Amino acid sequence: MRAASQATGAPKASFYRWLLLGLLGGTLLLLFHQSLDPHQILFANDGPLGFLKSECNAMPSRFAGTWRDLSWLGGEAAAASPNISMFLLTLVSPVAYLKMYAPFTLLFLGFSAWLFFRQLKFHPMVCVLGGVAAGLNGHFFSIACWGLGQWEIAAGCTFLAMAALCAQSIPRIWERGVLAGLAVGMGVMEGFDVGAILSIYVGVFILFCFLNDDAPASRKIAHVVVAGAVVVLFAAIIAFHTMHTLVQTQVEGVAAMGQDEQTKETRWNPATQWSLPKIETLQILVPGMFGYRLSGNIEQQDHAGAYWGRVGQDPRIAKLGSDDPAVRSNVIASLKMPDSYLTNLTAPDRHARTDGMVAVTKRSGIYWRYSGSGECAGTIVCLLALFGLANFFRKDHPFSKSERIAVGYWGAVALFSLMAAWGRFGFLYQFLYKLPYFSTIRNPIKFLHPFHIAWIILAAYGMEVLYRRSLRGPDRSSNDLLPRHLQLWWAKVAGFDRKWVLFMLALAGVSVAGIALLYVNKSVFIRYLQDQSFAPLPATRIAGFCLGTCAVYLVFLAAGMVVMAAILSGAWSGPRCKLAWVCLSALMICDLARGAAPWIHYYDYVEKYASNPVIDYLLDKPWEHRIIGKLEPRGPGSGITPGFGQLYFFWLQNDFLYHNIQTLDFPQMSHMPDLDRTYLKTFELAGADIRSTDLRPAMRLWQLTNTRYVLATASAMEFLNKRADPVHQSFKLQGLFNMARKPGITALGDVGDLTVESGAKGEYGIIEYPLALPRAKLYANWRTPANDAAALTLLASQEFDPWQTVLVATNTPLSQPDSAATADAGTVTIADYHPKRVRLEAEAKAPAVLLLNDRSGEDWRVRVDGAWKPVLRCNYIMRGVYLTAGRHTVEFVFRPSLTSLYVSASAIILGMMLAGYLIATRKAVAAAPVPTAPPPPAPPAPPAPANGRKGNGKSKRK
Repeated sequence: MRAASQATGAPKASFYRWLLLGLLGGTLLLLFHQSLDPHQILFANDGPLGFLKSECNAMPSRFAGTWRDLSWLGGEAAAASPNISMFLLTLVSPVAYLKMYAPFTLLFLGFSAWLFFRQLKFHPMVCVLGGVAAGLNGHFFSIACWGLGQWEIAAGCTFLAMAALCAQSIPRIWERGVLAGLAVGMGVMEGFDVGAILSIYVGVFILFCFLNDDAPASRKIAHVVVAGAVVVLFAAIIAFHTMHTLVQTQVEGVAAMGQDEQTKETRWNPATQWSLPKIETLQILVPGMFGYRLSGNIEQQDHAGAYWGRVGQDPRIAKLGSDDPAVRSNVIASLKMPDSYLTNLTAPDRHARTDGMVAVTKRSGIYWRYSGSGECAGTIVCLLALFGLANFFRKDHPFSKSERIAVGYWGAVALFSLMAAWGRFGFLYQFLYKLPYFSTIRNPIKFLHPFHIAWIILAAYGMEVLYRRSLRGPDRSSNDLLPRHLQLWWAKVAGFDRKWVLFMLALAGVSVAGIALLYVNKSVFIRYLQDQSFAPLPATRIAGFCLGTCAVYLVFLAAGMVVMAAILSGAWSGPRCKLAWVCLSALMICDLARGAAPWIHYYDYVEKYASNPVIDYLLDKPWEHRIIGKLEPRGPGSGITPGFGQLYFFWLQNDFLYHNIQTLDFPQMSHMPDLDRTYLKTFELAGADIRSTDLRPAMRLWQLTNTRYVLATASAMEFLNKRADPVHQSFKLQGLFNMARKPGITALGDVGDLTVESGAKGEYGIIEYPLALPRAKLYANWRTPANDAAALTLLASQEFDPWQTVLVATNTPLSQPDSAATADAGTVTIADYHPKRVRLEAEAKAPAVLLLNDRSGEDWRVRVDGAWKPVLRCNYIMRGVYLTAGRHTVEFVFRPSLTSLYVSASAIILGMMLAGYLIATRKAVAAAPVPTAPPPPAPPAPPAPANGRKGNGKSKRK
């Protein structure tokens, strides 16, 4: 056992730990101070309050599997992993979670980066500012505010894995590998595909880290093999539960995840839709240049800061704006839209076609743009990163051999990651996409995670160079004011420092010229914005906002240049180095905070989730009916059109989840199982024009899926009775309502500030479809078609009566009944309904099949009067069970295997025990002296001033 010992200078290390907490934690507390308001929570697009409050997502039951019953027909989602985020969500309420989660993940990321830099033996202030640069990085900050703090934890785990691999205080390679594997596995559990991407970078880092060591070649290879094998093995065991549940829910049974060439080619456009346009790389240096959130998700009333770039743009948008009529015609045909939309695109001028393009996007639902993140690393951080990278090429570099190679390595990592993030706008991703399973990554822009990690590391190397060459050692400052000192220094400086200052001046010159050019061509810029679907007034405001952010960038660029020049000149060397750290810290924090603050969006959740007449009506036993707001769950319609459709879509993602109201619609389903895809396609509307399209397939889908209510315009009732159900005229209005602002709202921030008011007259209505099947029904008559294709054909046939007959799949065989189709099978009621457990009371008058109109799944089990029975797959996709005559208690239970959870939890406990043991018994390892180049010669004494007083520019070099 190792003898515990206290490292030299422990109190000082503790001081810097608290300093990081004060700088980063204090800044985050200031930025997120609204979390202290009881009613205010942070906006989260991915994981809003409604999502967290819904019963199907309640913790801790999700550790044993997730079944989401509130959209579509239900479906299995990834089970909760035993990771940091899920444990935090288990410990606190959803409201408290949204208040604290984003700043918590950023603080975790900052401290993880700080720990990594400590293992590199950087100066303590470099470690502190490296942690600040990570915790306030605009890319990570914006994603945390978007609701994806899991990605920040995955990035933090990457820093922790690299810190473990570099820890000289842990001499045994396998111990480092276990700790690194623990961090990598936790990162995969948190970040899913982002964690997987970052794990690959950790693997490459293992190869670089040990091959860059000074050990003999055979020992290097042995270290690489041992460390790599231990990290991969331990990470795989820890993340086993996550990988198992992801494969089970996102890959198995999903043909779109296939690896054949045809599937990959078909998937190219959706897989690369979120790529970073090359021009938008400028965001890394200039925060807010392309705006921040989408116009519907920002607090500015004039929406001047709306995002206007092309991230998330559907590739068909560019084709709609093509000057080739044939290209435009093909897009309209592929979207199955009426030719009338093509008429609006026939104007010869691109500007004149914009309104027609807007109409197409509103009707079809394709994205013109959709970004939820910013890519700014900070102007000061970028200067430091470029400075660190530039020192790789200098002859009198201040690095050891291994450090110089490390700078080159991180520069290559940053360049590769940036080129990969360009996605369809660059050439590299086309080659990467051909690699096995690479096509399953949905967004190339996710490669900006490793880019920013590498960029922050380069910035830390830049700060370490400033410390080693210009801050430590003897005092080389003078008593002159800073401008005079810089003037005297510039007169004699030569070599790399002079070239670097000239580079900064050139960067400033190019920036000024570019902003001036943009200002001179402001009218052209505004016209371009109008061509990108912005109205004239918002386009003018956006142009002004862009120029304003560029002007602020120039201010910080100039300030950063002055501070770096002052440090290089020796103005703050020796004992005065504290002033350099103060200036650098203040400038970095102000720069990063002002670029990050616009991403923060709070709202009053009590007001936002207030009920209304529609919600109150649908709350009556919501498990007995579904609702829909579009003709097809995946098709165009009211859910994506202006007006009430936008409010409905907001309800779909928020209010319906909050109140556990079930809908047939779903906001998105990127990995739809083939069973669902085929089922939906069977009832797909064939026509492009709703006025001539046969709507009966949609009505049959509503009937089979227990979709009893439609939210639409009041006039839609008459239209549906004429076009969809002319025989029975079954559609009925159950209530009228109009849209209105919520009480106390004077200016709309987003569509969630709207509500509805009921009245005798209303533009919109709740339309009831009584012919929809009940959620649960007994059938004395059933049929077993030859195969699934035959079952779908029969279900879609207008001659088939789903009220009289239920279809049972061949893989759940059941003998044909003797009773007639019209026989009374009995009654069934839902006694207790929960996402993963449904209890029913049935009174069967004859042998019958109980149909539950919820989606079937492999992990569903059924008990009849306490005895386990086979689950039948009915009507192609629903659940069912065979009952004998008599009274029965039926209980459907979702019960997936927990083996993978036990494996992951055991590995995590083992890793944490090892980490605790190493911390408790670690030896203090003295840091090896860092070889550096000889310090630069001190400047000669300045000439004596005219008043005859001696100058004080004495050289103190020994």
